[in-house]
Formats: sequence, structure tokens, C-alpha cells
Amino acid sequence: MQWPLSPQYTTHPIFPDMISAMLVALIIAVSMNFAFAMLRKKTTDIEKMNRVMKETNEWRKQYTDAIKKQDKPRIEELKKRQAYVNKMALEMQQQQMRPMFIYMIPSFLIWIFVFPAIFGATVSLSPIYIPWIMCSDENVQTDTQPRLDANGQPVINPDGGTTLNGPCRLPGQVYLWGWFLITSFAFSGIISKVTKTNMPSITG
Repeated sequence: MQWPLSPQYTTHPIFPDMISAMLVALIIAVSMNFAFAMLRKKTTDIEKMNRVMKETNEWRKQYTDAIKKQDKPRIEELKKRQAYVNKMALEMQQQQMRPMFIYMIPSFLIWIFVFPAIFGATVSLSPIYIPWIMCSDENVQTDTQPRLDANGQPVINPDGGTTLNGPCRLPGQVYLWGWFLITSFAFSGIISKVTKTNMPSITG
């Protein structure tokens, strides 16, 4: 039984050719990344987070060094600051999560109801195969078989044709969500620099 809120991918996308679908999906992915960056900028104190992470990383570095050198007085001294460091790190994590929760609900609804109806299940073709986010030879072989009903008969779609098992027609076709994932990773760093919303990270 299919979950009621699972995406319903159209077989007649608004952008039927791969080039237009790929470019429009790219523009939307970059726009969504930019919107999320601006939301993060409005809801997060970036300067404070950078300051906290600098202090946290420095404490971790000093504590690790004290452990390696078995410097017990220094270890005890640093342990006294551990509660403060942990509190600041937790506050930073909460600040990072705030815009994510605000962004998540509308993004989820768009992914369920809008994108599948506009693009269908695949939007691009890649010469380099990446597992899970692209169609494999096995996917193509399975998806191009007719879908059967409970009686073992081919399912007929509204156009009178046979409904196939899945969206893959060629090896290397990129799933809709896979293309958004690739483009988001590719442009997230650039967008973070442009909007000055680079997130600090914990270093070992």
C-alpha cells in the first residue's frame, strides 16, 4: 500500500526534454539554496557562532594536547571550563537547527506536490554513473517491463498505452532528487560565501 503523501511523478512533465528540465531544476535548486541561506542569515547570529566555535575548537585542542602530555593540572583546569564549552556548543547547534526547521515544512510540501508534477522522476543524463541517484542497467531492465495488476495483466494508462514499472529508460539518467542533491552540493559553498553565511565547524 502506497503512503498517501508519497510523490506522484507525472509521465507528462512540463519540461519533457532533458536539457530544459535539467536547467530549470538547476535554477530552482540554486534559488532554494539561496533562500535558505538568507533565512539562515536572518535567524542566526553568524558572528557569535564563529566566535563560539573558535573558543570550542581551541578548548578541544588544548584538552587533547594536555591528555597526550598527561598534564594533570592542565587537564583539571580545562575540565572546569567543559560545562561552559558544552553549553555554548549546544546553543550553536540549536541556532543551526532553527532555520532548518522553518525551511523544512514548505520544502517538504514542494517536493511532494510540486516538483514531481513539473519534472517527472528523472531530469538529466550523466556520463558518470553514481549509485542510488542514477539509473543503472538493472534499473532500466526492470523499469521498462510492463506493470502488472493483481491478475497478472498489464496495467493500461489513461492514454491507452501500457504502464511501465518505473521511470528509467537509459543507464545514467539522474533521478529528480539526485539532480537537486548534486546541484545543491555544487553551489552551496559559493552561495554561502556570497551571502556570508558560512557555517563554522568543529575541528578535532
